[in-house]
Amino acid sequence: MMDAVKNRICWVLMTLILCILTPHQGIAMKTDDIPLPARRALIKANRFIEKKEIASAIKVLESFQQKRGEDLNPGKPDIYGYNHYLINFTLGNCYLMKNQPSQAIPYYQAAVNAKSDFPPAWFNLAKCHSEVNHHVQAGTCFLEGYDATEEKKPEILYYSAVSFLIGGDCDKAIEMFRRLLSSHGDTIKLEWQENLVQAYINCDQHRQALPFIEELAEKISGPKRQQWQEILLHEYLHLNMKGRALEYAEQLTREHPLESKWWKALAHMHLTANIYEKALVALTVYSHLTPLTNEEKKLMAELASALGVPIQAVRFYKEILVEKIDPEIVKKIAESYLQLHRPEDALTWVEKGLQNAFEESLLMLKGNLLYEIKNYRAAINVFQAIPKGQNSGQALLMLGYSAWQAGDLEKARHAFKKASNYKKQKKTALRLLSRLEKISGQ
Repeated sequence: MMDAVKNRICWVLMTLILCILTPHQGIAMKTDDIPLPARRALIKANRFIEKKEIASAIKVLESFQQKRGEDLNPGKPDIYGYNHYLINFTLGNCYLMKNQPSQAIPYYQAAVNAKSDFPPAWFNLAKCHSEVNHHVQAGTCFLEGYDATEEKKPEILYYSAVSFLIGGDCDKAIEMFRRLLSSHGDTIKLEWQENLVQAYINCDQHRQALPFIEELAEKISGPKRQQWQEILLHEYLHLNMKGRALEYAEQLTREHPLESKWWKALAHMHLTANIYEKALVALTVYSHLTPLTNEEKKLMAELASALGVPIQAVRFYKEILVEKIDPEIVKKIAESYLQLHRPEDALTWVEKGLQNAFEESLLMLKGNLLYEIKNYRAAINVFQAIPKGQNSGQALLMLGYSAWQAGDLEKARHAFKKASNYKKQKKTALRLLSRLEKISGQ
């Protein structure tokens, strides 16, 4: 955005310079105060300028100025006009026409030093500073030129403000923008407000920027309107205005029901506020408007599962597994099927996961599912196959349960006895061993 503004400023200033360099324009102002030798030099130089022989014009004027070493002693009046502001101004113009802004700067500076109320020199000096990336100096020159003009054009204050902004002096930029609003409030363009907002944000004055962002989000047209609506939503959140952010997100979904980004934003607001039912609704609409990422599918599945809609969770989890079998997602599918009281379907997916890669937690889940559907013999084989590790105590406890249900009390007793060596399972294992002893004693 800053580069576009900078280019626009340079284009406008080039137009100003071309106007200034029309034939004899340089010597048309109060010729009576130009000494005759200087006037002759300017007339000769302007003839070369009219023929676009800029190098020859420079030679005429610089040769004229070189004579001052002979005729101009310190403190002696410049009666020949060697340092006349129009001589320096025209030299600056010539160098600028040759696209040599750094060489033009000292001449323009000399011109404004001699005549501070000469706006064209200030404006051209601002352009030169801008082209060599002296943006703060450019901002100062625009301001000096603005103050020197009788016709106060708001554009010049705007260029001053933006130059300070590009140069990193956001405080000075804000000062210029405020002056612009105070003096020319009825003529402020929306595009100027965009840079005012940038200045406030750069100075970390977000609350001061807010009313201008709100106006831009409402009034600006075309693709940029959505950009400012997004910025406004972000600023509400940045300023911790969560209620206003939620209201605005809901407003945007009403105004643009087919725009997916607003539904996603609304879902984010509801999630932040822990309103999970509405978050799921917003995400569901969002899913109908744009393809979901795997992370978004996973979020929807987890929300659906937490809200007691496991069948919807299963659908999204399955979509995630299209490209690659992920053991963690397989477990989520199994858990969802268990919520639906469909352990056989849960078992089918666990086996798919185990076919893809061995996962101890999946093996444990398979054993639990086999126990759930009362296939105790198969469960015994699974629990026996679980390697020694963090699940060993629970696997031995479930092995005992499975063997007991299968009628193999000796295997059950042996499993419970081993399980009692694990801290977490010890109490339960000992209680079950005691019950087995009573049954065996009957």
